[in-house]
Amino acid sequence: MSASTKKIVSSFPVESEYARCITALDRAGILTRLPGSGNSGVIGTDGREYPVPSCEEVAALFDRNRELVERKVPQGFDRVALTPLAMPVPLLIDRMRAGVLRHAGEGTIFRTLRSPSDTLVPVRVNPEKTVWVWETLRQAFDTDRLVYFPQEHPGHQKGQPEYRGQTKSEAINNKNICAIPGWSVGLIESTPIMPGPGEGTTRAGRKQLEIGLSPREYLRTLQGEAYKGETGKTLEDFITAFLTRLETTNEVSNDISDNNALWCLGQYMKIPYAEVVPTGRWHRPVGRVRLDMHRTGNKRCTRSVGVATVVRLAGH
Repeated sequence: MSASTKKIVSSFPVESEYARCITALDRAGILTRLPGSGNSGVIGTDGREYPVPSCEEVAALFDRNRELVERKVPQGFDRVALTPLAMPVPLLIDRMRAGVLRHAGEGTIFRTLRSPSDTLVPVRVNPEKTVWVWETLRQAFDTDRLVYFPQEHPGHQKGQPEYRGQTKSEAINNKNICAIPGWSVGLIESTPIMPGPGEGTTRAGRKQLEIGLSPREYLRTLQGEAYKGETGKTLEDFITAFLTRLETTNEVSNDISDNNALWCLGQYMKIPYAEVVPTGRWHRPVGRVRLDMHRTGNKRCTRSVGVATVVRLAGH
């Protein structure tokens, strides 16, 4: 291990980042006391218990993935992300709804700040329809219809190859995705609002992903060497990150009014008339979270939807 690698891995604030994530997950009601083991964690779609990773386990993953960490931290991946990928999506949505309503009742829910020096601006919350979900997407939650981590978007043409991807069950048992059973442990960028066209900066040879591309184009971009080790976010990532930010800073995330809605590039689904990718966003005009899907080649909404990625640390 080179001296520079040792410096980056040893200087990364694993303990404080871990504490930030655990505190937010606990406040959001994602973590529960598991009846079998007595540990804190989640119960998966398969009914199994998935204890939350310990700080020691996360630190060990940094050491095991030291070359990846050395490459990605200088590129801007400076935050730890703990995602309970095994947790049922409907239950995560329930936690999101409850969290938004609780913050609304306390008067502690605000727009996303572009910088810490900005003034907090309250957002209105729709108390009746706090989270809106497209019914076709809702029916696909936690089923094999929703494919995880596709490797390509070939387009909706007869005779073209099927997408290569995984089921949710395969993903949560894949050590390259969930280094700790049921949990994705990764690095993400702390940038609160994705850069617009021409606004992305280049750090350590990697240019930030900018708003303005279709899911198919983003997935192709991620094949580049500079983006090696990155995957798109899933709905589980989006919801967990939304709640983590809400509980940490009292701010909403991925506000479409900021041109900051998210393609959940880590998933896709084939429906009779198209191949589609989930999107997650805060819909400021109506005061709620919206989860729906759009075509993989969609260029109509690219002015307001972009991609943020996760560097997932691999296990044994």
